[in-house]
Amino acid sequence: MCKKVSLTIVAAIIACSNNLCAQPHIVPHIPPAGHIRVPADGTTIPMQDLNGWPVIELRINGKGPYRFLLDTGATITMVSEELNRELALSMPADSLAAPADGPAPPPTVTMHEVGIGDAMLEDLIAVVAPAGMLLKGKDAPRGVLAAASFPGYLLTYDYPGKRISIKKGSLQEADSRSIFQYSDDQALPTVPLRICGRETEVHLDTGSPFGLTLPVRFLKELTLTTQPKESGEVRTGGGGEFPVLVARVDGEIEIGKYRLESGEVRFSDARPGPGPATGNIGYEVLRHFMVTVDSKNLRIQLSQ
Repeated sequence: MCKKVSLTIVAAIIACSNNLCAQPHIVPHIPPAGHIRVPADGTTIPMQDLNGWPVIELRINGKGPYRFLLDTGATITMVSEELNRELALSMPADSLAAPADGPAPPPTVTMHEVGIGDAMLEDLIAVVAPAGMLLKGKDAPRGVLAAASFPGYLLTYDYPGKRISIKKGSLQEADSRSIFQYSDDQALPTVPLRICGRETEVHLDTGSPFGLTLPVRFLKELTLTTQPKESGEVRTGGGGEFPVLVARVDGEIEIGKYRLESGEVRFSDARPGPGPATGNIGYEVLRHFMVTVDSKNLRIQLSQ
């Protein structure tokens, strides 16, 4: 049975640099799958690497496999218009509520069975992504599967081992060293970052192919060893454009107990929702870690 859906699209961001475009990021309020079935010992599947994006293969309503981006930077699953037409997915019983003073929301569909290895998500609601909001080209993913789709289970990105695992369980209490707590009003998982003695929080975004991105104000707050240089721009769904600058910083970069390799840092004020920009860490940082998401308890763990 489909559950009532209420969705507010705050922003859809397509980050473009060096001819690579990231998937849209949307912040909704939508229920998880109607039911989740995972074997007692869990399931593990290969994690493909598409220019820094973690891609998995899944089955929809017994068909496939289809390549999907598995993203901590999106809190709802999306399917392409093309795949929606191909599968003739059904509309949910309750449609999305349109905001009184905003544009009409995109159509949603119900995927009755989504198979991921030996795991199964039943009655998972997805947004039909408008044309141009997903990656293009040969072997491009057909959609985005939100990492938050597995409440009550541990979703692990094993970057060094190139695999994804799903297993029932929960992370221990946050210790601010390798396990970090984030709040439900943040929508996307965040981790604390210490850079050159300054502390901030950044989104942990598996949908970003880059390393560390910080708000532009940090250009004035940090000691730089190179002059900032332009490196593309970010376009938002609302039509805004935000330049991206890169520079090297002089000082240590740490997340909990882990010290990151100092390299070029990106600076941009683009953000996935309202409020000030917070920055994020993506593939160039995460590829050295195993990343475990506990979406029920709003915790995230880094391990090596």
